[in-house]
Amino acid sequence: MRYLIISIFILMLIAPLVSAQGEFLFDLAAKSQNDGTYVKHWSATYPPDPKADIVVYSEVKNMAYKRLSALGFVYVVNDPMNNIVAVEKISSFKRSYDPNIVYYTLHPKADWIEGNYKINIVVFDMVDREAYDENVSSDPFAIGINPDMYKIFYDTGANAKDLGVLRELGIPAARAVLNFKIDKNVSRYPPDRLLLHDVRFIDNSTDRILGEKLKIEVKLDNNYKDDADVKLSMLVDQNMVSTKDVTVKGLNNSTIIFDAKAGKLGTFKLHFGADTPDLKYRDAELTFTIKNETESSRLPELPQIKITGMNVNKEFAGVGENVTVTVQAINNGKTGNKTITVYSNRVPIGSSNINLEYLEEKSVEIPVNLKTMGINKITVSDAPQLFRNVFIQDAEASTGPNPILAKVKENTLKLSIVLVFLMFAGMLYYVRNKLKEETPINAPSQGITDKLIENSFWDLKDKMSNKMDEMTGKMKDILKKKPRT
Repeated sequence: MRYLIISIFILMLIAPLVSAQGEFLFDLAAKSQNDGTYVKHWSATYPPDPKADIVVYSEVKNMAYKRLSALGFVYVVNDPMNNIVAVEKISSFKRSYDPNIVYYTLHPKADWIEGNYKINIVVFDMVDREAYDENVSSDPFAIGINPDMYKIFYDTGANAKDLGVLRELGIPAARAVLNFKIDKNVSRYPPDRLLLHDVRFIDNSTDRILGEKLKIEVKLDNNYKDDADVKLSMLVDQNMVSTKDVTVKGLNNSTIIFDAKAGKLGTFKLHFGADTPDLKYRDAELTFTIKNETESSRLPELPQIKITGMNVNKEFAGVGENVTVTVQAINNGKTGNKTITVYSNRVPIGSSNINLEYLEEKSVEIPVNLKTMGINKITVSDAPQLFRNVFIQDAEASTGPNPILAKVKENTLKLSIVLVFLMFAGMLYYVRNKLKEETPINAPSQGITDKLIENSFWDLKDKMSNKMDEMTGKMKDILKKKPRT
């Protein structure tokens, strides 16, 4: 390694700063790209952070010899004390006239001292032109002797080294020096890492109405490869209205929605702030006016009262009992009134008048009296999709005590004895019928007969046990029931 560095320095000293052949460009880039262009770094100053990227852009044009270029790029980095802190070699091979472009990414160490650093760059031409002319033929007759070898060479050049036309290091073609600075007080992110832009109300109207709910949309772009966590603040005339914690993936964008309410009349300016210095703004301010609904041209001339929900306080009631129907509504238009009618099986049974301001939500209770026995389907005007079913029964049956259940509660012991007796009687009847149905075809041996009888006995015992459990459960359910009050 020591001899390699010494050799590189010697070659750097003898390498020309400008080559007679070829065009060279070296610069510090903001990021690596593959489209042949580069973005210049904004400051050439970096923190001593291993996550920081010091990207060196190297471009060489017009170095192809007979449509073959092979270049070696050697980078030697010196610190402010002129000590070497990094060495790298990168090769670039082209079987075309395209330029040779190389990105070298250097990561600073945490122990790097502050100050000015140098990147010494040497470009080596690795194509041996004399060997190319001697070893590679362009004569069709000579090519015909080994067409496969020449096909590979002229198509891709993958066997150029085997043909001896590439040097191991090459001869120096150019030399350059780039400078950068290490500073603990700078960020590794570009100043336009984040871009907040294109704020708007989601309905694109800056004419707002007092009391309405507002939704504001703004876009945030992350122009760096790392994810970004930002706390955004939305302000109206220097007063903070809302904050949001936002995460944007690297090299991605996000749309953020803020909620607010128009609470005061006047003209206001909406803008944003963030907890990072790496944020730029474009079209991120919005001037809007809040008016009374009578002054606004956005609203229709008539009220737009919409039924949003309904419910009843009873699902079972007696004939003649009062049932309360609760209806919720909102007004999306001018202040006004609406008559809400309640229907039972499409027959109107009650109504009420409701008055709402713009965007006001309110509930109204409408008492009704149901006199039709059975199921009553309750609906309201303008919202037939909202309904509730109320079952109406005889008032005495619904309110008076049930005499049967009262007797059961008074004589639970007697009822239990009767149920047990009936259960055993039923099981005996079931066993008797089953025995009548069994008609043996061939008389089995005595041992088999005993086994069949034993199995039949246990089967009957299990069935009787299951029936007893079933009857016991039904009896408990009956005893738990209480008479209606």
